[in-house]
Amino acid sequence: MKIVTLCLLLSLGLFAESLGLFGKVVNVSENDTLNVRTQANYRAQKVGELPPSALVGIESCKKVKNSTWCKIYQLVQNNYYESSQRGWVNAKYLKFKNRGYVNIEGKYNHCFYALKCENRANTEKCLVVFDYTYDYKKEKMIERETQWIKRDKLQGESAFGAMSNNKVLNPEGGYCTNPL
Repeated sequence: MKIVTLCLLLSLGLFAESLGLFGKVVNVSENDTLNVRTQANYRAQKVGELPPSALVGIESCKKVKNSTWCKIYQLVQNNYYESSQRGWVNAKYLKFKNRGYVNIEGKYNHCFYALKCENRANTEKCLVVFDYTYDYKKEKMIERETQWIKRDKLQGESAFGAMSNNKVLNPEGGYCTNPL
């Protein structure tokens, strides 16, 4: 019984760690594509396709029988979809990543960057950089302001989509251009 419990806890831990803000398409031949479905089922209607190595945002993942499926969305400047709908792909075709530009729910006028995500006090949270000072002569970060944010308040984004070019949301204009 102890061995079964330990295996269960380890498998749950591995799944919890594997859920990322971002995903890269893997295990797809160079001359093939990954189908994006309306539901977490390989028989569901196809809404688009992704080429090998495509990058996507991950909204959520769920276990369906013996498989894990993730609801994905396209990132700005990744026009891989035939449509802009969100859809489902089997997680065995994704390599997860938690480091990259993000939008925080309700705050669309700043450039935020997630450094890592982990389960903290039974809640999935990500360490996000809010502000930083960088010495361009020394090519070194001097200081950074970070905060832990709940995972469900974040949306993975590209550098071009993390900061709005809308003058109402972002009066200074521009996009995120410097990765941390």
